Amino acid sequence: MRTIRFFCQEINPNSILSDSQFHHLTKVLRLQNGSCIELFDGKGTVAKAIISKLEKHSAKLAILEIKTFPKPKNGRIIIAVSIAKGERFDLLTAKCTELGVDRIVPILFERTVKQTIQPHRLETIATESAKQCHRLFLPTIDEPMNLPQAIDTLRAEYPIAQFIFGSLSDGTKSIDAFNPGKDDCVAFVGPEGGLTSTEETTLKQINAQPVSLTDTVLRIETAAITIAAILTTKRTAAKRS
Repeated sequence: MRTIRFFCQEINPNSILSDSQFHHLTKVLRLQNGSCIELFDGKGTVAKAIISKLEKHSAKLAILEIKTFPKPKNGRIIIAVSIAKGERFDLLTAKCTELGVDRIVPILFERTVKQTIQPHRLETIATESAKQCHRLFLPTIDEPMNLPQAIDTLRAEYPIAQFIFGSLSDGTKSIDAFNPGKDDCVAFVGPEGGLTSTEETTLKQINAQPVSLTDTVLRIETAAITIAAILTTKRTAAKRS
């Protein structure tokens, strides 16, 4: 059985748990002094610790062991996805985090139904999902941007990445035929209404490959989670080959 994990922004010999992490530890799990727990900071550091003293609003910890892992520099998966309404984007964030997506970029496509999202709230959701699935690194979650902004940003930051986008056009090859190998991959997921012809042309001009998922029209979050699952599975297979 895995040790219960908690998020701690700064892991050091004087680490404490407070706020929501303290509430989870004491009110939900009802752990006591002497209980063994695990900490992670979402940046590659994990630690084994023992609760040394429970106070009114925080828990003091005795650190037993600290390990730091390097952040991956290739094979990263970036989901650049149309904004969806409230709880739907929450679900998308949670599941993409569990699957191991490295970055989530909310996009305002031409047919995106305008919605307000709160990146801070999404970061909290991602943190809780990372705790549950025991991943080391939290995904980056961007502020919303339009398609040209996203293309410029992602091409600059991932210069040798492979780009794909979900397309509803007849004759589009299945994503099964796409193999990024060990390269970074940026996947654009449009709204339910699909990308406009102008948007598809823009993406093709940067050599983004159109891919299809199913014969049905998927909701935004379903398409994003499906693409994330396929790409992370392919990444795992590439690492093991």
